[in-house]
Amino acid sequence: MIYIVSAENRRRFYHLLTEMHRQRKQVFIDQLKWRLEESAGLEIDAYDSEDAIYLIEAATPRGGISVSARLLPTDRPHLLIEQFRDLCEASPPSGPNVWEATRFCPAPDTASGAPRRLMLGRIIAGIMETALLFGIDEVTYVASAALAPMAEEAGWQVRALGAGRGKGRDKIRAFAATINADGLRRVRQTFNISAPLTRFAPAEPARAA
Repeated sequence: MIYIVSAENRRRFYHLLTEMHRQRKQVFIDQLKWRLEESAGLEIDAYDSEDAIYLIEAATPRGGISVSARLLPTDRPHLLIEQFRDLCEASPPSGPNVWEATRFCPAPDTASGAPRRLMLGRIIAGIMETALLFGIDEVTYVASAALAPMAEEAGWQVRALGAGRGKGRDKIRAFAATINADGLRRVRQTFNISAPLTRFAPAEPARAA
């Protein structure tokens, strides 16, 4: 199950959010050696704001996390416009109906190959389900040379926003994916997904004093 965690229900998922930030530190800082800030063993940046929506795959709200990702509205500060503008030949897509997907983070012990490909397929399906729920038309993302082909072949309609930066395995490129029901159907077919993966649990009602 992929939980949709927003400002509305964030307090309900404190355990998953903490574990997500811990995994991000292990993957991005410890394993990939990205130069990111950490605090108390957690990777949290300026874009982990109230506007962020997280997709977290776990069996239960207090279970272990297999994969997570972050979605940000593009009509306010986000990574592509502020950190990766040079990856785009023209102005990056932005507006109230465009989101940015970042921080795709498999669990640190995820095996390479097929397990990561299937995990990426599930998170793409989750992104599309969530975007359709919120009325989003397009999602932008930045991908490495290893990740980009898998994302492009997932079944959704993708276009490159520029030539990219770097060479070989270090090359990164920016992309925009169209969000629609046909694309979601193709992604589900590609990864043999037979039912919706996401769940939005409303905030717990306030208790009377």
